[in-house]
Amino acid sequence: MNRIVPVGALDLRVSDDEWAFARDHRPGIDRHWQAIMAERPSLWNGEVLLCNRAAVDGGHFTATLVKSDFASFIAWRDWGRPDATVRNCFAVPAVFSSDGALLFGEMNGWTLNAGKSYPPSGSLEPKDVAGDGRVDVLGSMRTELREETGLDLADARAGETVVIFEGPRLAIVQRYDFDLDFSGMQELFAVHAAREDNPELSSIEAVRNISQIDSRMPGYAQDIIRYFLG
Repeated sequence: MNRIVPVGALDLRVSDDEWAFARDHRPGIDRHWQAIMAERPSLWNGEVLLCNRAAVDGGHFTATLVKSDFASFIAWRDWGRPDATVRNCFAVPAVFSSDGALLFGEMNGWTLNAGKSYPPSGSLEPKDVAGDGRVDVLGSMRTELREETGLDLADARAGETVVIFEGPRLAIVQRYDFDLDFSGMQELFAVHAAREDNPELSSIEAVRNISQIDSRMPGYAQDIIRYFLG
């Protein structure tokens, strides 16, 4: 069963640890990535951060993360996540329209999650790390939402933050309320997507009730619906 924990403070930092899985399985990882690129040449192998320690104490969430490459992360994911010492940790803005819709996006066909539906989000990356080594989780939310939908969290009111532990996934979720109804969000998204060569999302969806949960949605995304709309 997934664990959902409300938190009041976040403290994520990058460590100097090496991810042994990426080092020890390099040849197989490279072959796996080459096969993926043959089918999806628009992908790129950038750096990502994976969580190797996490805890919640008195509403204070702390975590350390290690640097790796996207190809190693995808091989780990596709091979059944054989190394249980790490989690995929990512930041998720739970965006609500003024008429009460929770925004989900359906991933485009060229992506590795084609057809899946969940709130706009993405892997934490070294670009999200400040000079003192802290990870700017809320900055990651702003960036991913703007890049995928055109919406800007500067125009929203921040609400509750929760952390969802779902086995090898760890989602840091914060609610944001916009003074824009969902039809207005759709119009803004359409303009944004038309400007992109390869938009990540094929569409955005209004989730208003837990009855809309379906198999396209990962477990943590279903939990977001239940938590905020249930």
